[in-house]
This record gives sequence, structure tokens and C-alpha cells, in this order.
Amino acid sequence: MGYWKSVSTNQLSRRLTDKLRGSRRPGNLPFELSLETMSEIAKFDRSQDKDGMREFNLNVEQWSETSKIALRASIKSLVNRDVYLSDSLKANLYYDTRYGREVSRVGFSFAREGIYIHKGAGRGQGGVIGGRWIDRYGNQKSRSSQSAGLQGYGNRKPILWFNPVIENRLPQLADLVSDYSATMQINAINLFID
Repeated sequence: MGYWKSVSTNQLSRRLTDKLRGSRRPGNLPFELSLETMSEIAKFDRSQDKDGMREFNLNVEQWSETSKIALRASIKSLVNRDVYLSDSLKANLYYDTRYGREVSRVGFSFAREGIYIHKGAGRGQGGVIGGRWIDRYGNQKSRSSQSAGLQGYGNRKPILWFNPVIENRLPQLADLVSDYSATMQINAINLFID
């Protein structure tokens, strides 16, 4: 392979790595729920009521902030060694701006250690499915074959700090959504840690 071809290949792989890292927010993992509507006509009708939409957005923002506070309290009470997790926890709101500025998704992002704590994984105690990730230095890492299937056993037990809190808080969000619109529904498939 010639010099210029190898340089362009390295630049291409670096750009792809940067895109991959940028899309997953290095160090943070997104878990989100979406607020879906059955028809575009209903979205347009809701956009005509600016005050109602503004109130709904404020209510969802308040729900996400109180959920973040409840998650931090859960971390402080359950996790003995909280290195980055409570500081990295963020509640993110995403808006649909097609007809108006209406909240369409609510997400929670936090450091990767939150997954390890929730599942009981760690060094030498990995899951069954092999994992690959890119660390903060741009190096590709993977799970070692000796640790396959050992998560949740030994000295690392799962600490369920995320799912129970969100399950308890979802009915409040469902009430907010049903008060705002009868055609809107909550899709929480991507919210929970599996």
C-alpha cells in the first residue's frame, strides 16, 4: 500500500471513530423514552395551543429533573463506591420542532460504570455477549474471554439503582401525558437497563 493511500485510510478510520464516539457521547450512555403521537393532525392541533404546549414542556422538564434527583438519591443510598456516576447523571429533553416546540423524548445519560453497577459486572466478571467499545483515548477495547458469563456472581452483586426508580416515576409522566393529549403515548422500550 502506498504512503498516500495509508494516510488517507488512517484519516478515514479516525473520522469514523470520531463520529462513533460523538454519536454515543463518550463516557455517557443514553437511555430514553419517546412521546409518540398517532397522527400529524393531532400534532398540528396541539401546536395551535401555545400556552398548553409551554405548560406541558415545563411539566415534563420538572418530571425529568425530579427523576434525576430521585436517581441520585438512589445512587447515594445503594452504591458504596460512587466514583463518577452521580456527577455524570443528566436528564436530557429533546424537542420536535415541526409544528411547535414540543417535548418528544426524555433521556437520561450517565457514565458507563452505572451499567456495570446495575448488572453486577466488572473486571473479570463480564456478560455472556461480548462487548466492544472505544475508550476515551480512541483505543478499541473488548471483553476478555475468561470473564464470559460471570456477571452477577462472586463479589459483585447487581445493585438495581435505575430501573425501580424509573418504574415508580413513570405513572406520574403517564398522567401528565394523558392530561395533555389523548392521542399521545409513551414508548419506554429504550429506557430500562436490560
